[in-house]
Amino acid sequence: MGRIVFLHAADLHLDSPYSGLKMLPAAILEKVRESAFQSFQGMIDAAIRHEADFILLAGDLYDGENRSLQTQVRFRSEMERLKKAGISAYIIHGNHDHLGGSWIQVEYPENVHVFGGSTEMKIHITKDGTAVSIYGCSYSKRHVPEKLVDTYQKIQGADYHIGMLHGNLEGSSGHSPYAPFSLTDLEEKDFDYWALGHIHKRMVISKNPLAIYPGSMQGRNRKETGKKGCYMIRMEGEARSYSFIETSQLNWESATFHIGEDDNFDSLLKSCRDLIEEKRSAGRNVLLNLVLEPACTAAEIMLKDEILTGLTDILQEGEEDMQPFIWTAGIQVKETQRADSFSLNSPFLAELLKSEPDEDDFEKGLEQLFKHKHARRYLEYPDKEERQSLLEDSRRLLQQILYSK
Repeated sequence: MGRIVFLHAADLHLDSPYSGLKMLPAAILEKVRESAFQSFQGMIDAAIRHEADFILLAGDLYDGENRSLQTQVRFRSEMERLKKAGISAYIIHGNHDHLGGSWIQVEYPENVHVFGGSTEMKIHITKDGTAVSIYGCSYSKRHVPEKLVDTYQKIQGADYHIGMLHGNLEGSSGHSPYAPFSLTDLEEKDFDYWALGHIHKRMVISKNPLAIYPGSMQGRNRKETGKKGCYMIRMEGEARSYSFIETSQLNWESATFHIGEDDNFDSLLKSCRDLIEEKRSAGRNVLLNLVLEPACTAAEIMLKDEILTGLTDILQEGEEDMQPFIWTAGIQVKETQRADSFSLNSPFLAELLKSEPDEDDFEKGLEQLFKHKHARRYLEYPDKEERQSLLEDSRRLLQQILYSK
């Protein structure tokens, strides 16, 4: 049983339009739109540098079911780089780039192997003769509620067995529950490795068998913070090792400032600028979200919308010309308990500020927006964290109105 080395990535979303970021300056927006492909190119560089036997791409290679010709041709160029280096690529498609879409497909070089809509096994033979069975299944349509994992069956005869699955780990929130599976499901298949996709947060969910979500290769919004890239896996006999390789050149990041009674606008501005220069020294472009936590009434009053708008404008000034840029993408004020103490003298205000909208309230409030024929194409229903953020912003605005009276 020989030694194998391979790279695993998922959720590339190469042709994502980043429609929600159109307010960015043109120069920065162009870099954002290029960022996913640059991260992918970084993976190809790493595969060649580490002399990998093959790479695995576990779904949502493209962002939409109608993938563009330009993106496909650029992707093919990267596959040709792998071919010259003697490296193969194995691909499954997920819910975003399912096989049921309408597009003109370009022809890939012979080192690229794409799994169809039914589970199948492909044999990879390394240069030293080691046999690797790779199992996979692409989505034939966007919505796949079935347990695809049940269709994976180990076929004896290879040195290693690897499963590629684009699906949701049962109990995980924040993602559509497509192709659900449990850890027990993976264990029962007796594979050596599970190359997972769909969840955009990188996670090693099991060590035996080794099963990894590499996360998205490029953060697409403020929820997808931190380093992005792929995993390199090494196997030799019963030994397993893995390491994360950062490939993204643009990251979403978040930072929190606590605003006390001794703070003022100038001290806040200095803290923000110091942070920006610290981020710049790391050498990567950053879309930065700032969270401000007021610790007293005076701080709450200071953090009015017009002040936050002014602070944002100051921090953004000239950043589009910087290399790397640290762009302040948003400033959020975190809700405190001050609202409750303020309203103690008024039962009506206390009840108003403490009220908790239920799911029906949220649906009614967002109904017209999600029915809009253009807007709904780019929207996803807010998850629990986003709904809480909307609630906190609403309370803060109400509190500002009450304080100003």
